[in-house]
Amino acid sequence: MYDAIIIGSGISGASLAYELAAYKLRIAVIEKGSDICSGTSRGNSATVHSGHDAAYGTQKALYNVMGNAMFDQLCSDLKVPFIRNGTILFAINEADMEEVRRLKHNADKNHVPGVEVLDRDGLLRIEHYFGPDVIGGLYAPTGGIVCPYTLVIALCEQALRNHVDFFLNNKVMCIQKNATGFFVTTNKTVFQTRFLFNCAGTHADEINNMVSSNKITILPRKGEHILLDKKLAPYVRATISQTPVNLPSGGHTKGMGIMPSVDKTIILGCDAHDVTDKDDTATTAIGLDEITSYFEKNWRHLPISEKIPKFPHNRIINAFGGLRPHSTTDDFIIGESEDVAGFFNMAGIESPGLTAAPAIAKKIVQDAAEKYHFEKTDVFIPTRDHVKPFRDMNDEERRQAVMENKEYGDIVCRCEMVTKAEIKAAIHSPLGATNVNAVKMRTRAGMGRCQGGFCSPVVAKILAEELSIDLTEVTQSGEGSNIFFPKNGNQAKRNSQ
Repeated sequence: MYDAIIIGSGISGASLAYELAAYKLRIAVIEKGSDICSGTSRGNSATVHSGHDAAYGTQKALYNVMGNAMFDQLCSDLKVPFIRNGTILFAINEADMEEVRRLKHNADKNHVPGVEVLDRDGLLRIEHYFGPDVIGGLYAPTGGIVCPYTLVIALCEQALRNHVDFFLNNKVMCIQKNATGFFVTTNKTVFQTRFLFNCAGTHADEINNMVSSNKITILPRKGEHILLDKKLAPYVRATISQTPVNLPSGGHTKGMGIMPSVDKTIILGCDAHDVTDKDDTATTAIGLDEITSYFEKNWRHLPISEKIPKFPHNRIINAFGGLRPHSTTDDFIIGESEDVAGFFNMAGIESPGLTAAPAIAKKIVQDAAEKYHFEKTDVFIPTRDHVKPFRDMNDEERRQAVMENKEYGDIVCRCEMVTKAEIKAAIHSPLGATNVNAVKMRTRAGMGRCQGGFCSPVVAKILAEELSIDLTEVTQSGEGSNIFFPKNGNQAKRNSQ
């Protein structure tokens, strides 16, 4: 029997696992996907929001600002790249400036530090160029960027090192409350636990509604993004966006923006559309056309337009979609259920959820520990050991790495400078990669200009060798996504082919 079970291993579940691991509890994380971070947290704008636009008085506003303040220490402890690059909201007319002033007032009420309303000259002190139509804007210096899946993987790996168990490919089918806790039935087995934490993303309403009479509804809201080649990285520093746009079904999108990433690629997006399929992250022609049309029209306003005058279609390397779990309450649903003792929700964690999740998890665990007398452990390890990626090493560090392991000299992904040694390490690491996408998330192999055109077959071959499986069993992203298919002949011949 477990003391605590967490359903879901996105940013919410990962943050909770990390926080709960500091107590003398037997903990498990149940994930329906073939890998951690396989749902909501995987596809977003990778932005750590300042909190200037979160509606005052909401849980979103409170935990956005609290979470933002945690990122420097958290990412330092976990060896996760994080940059406070600042956020700019530009204005091209007086109506835009009125919205800028409203957001400044909102930011002040939310206690967001350092937010300023700037005229054109003020903006040009932050960024050296804006298009001639830009008259001013809002600047929030605490805005930042982080890789969401790198953060989730780091949180989960550290939770595992602190004796948290992980069960992948386990979809929750039924939950029953009893006198001592909960029975959680998945497609594979039955778990028993004293406490249950719901971090199921777009499916959090289904989990809640199995247990509580206080029903909730989560609407999947799709956002799509376009990725630009890292060769444009020198021209994009701050996160720059337009005025937020209200949505018919509640909430808002922060509008189209151009966002640098910690990995140097440039993210454009995103749109926002309510959908019915809670797992549909596919990109659409309509969604991508909205993004390209916006930037074709508004590229001239951006600092990058000084060097790259027109929207560079030839620098698009990929596109991706993601789902936000939008609650019909238009706010986070967090804390212990009023009618089910021991059942905790972390639901509706849409934007600014990536930013807010560490703070929400800390608060939920603190409240549970106080009420149910959890005892702290003396052996919790908060800091993560992590080998510097080969692409970030200097020449001397690379020479030393190759001397210690010759497979550092075998470059598998040329675009991202990922070595065979790193791919094998990702496969054999805690919560190791078992498919091509899992290797990609841990190493960036396949995320460069060619998007895996050269390295993906080699990655698949390494997976087959290291996992001792046939090449035809290697998948892109878990069951049903096989890449290779059998041919006539024996297994050795098929592997060779």
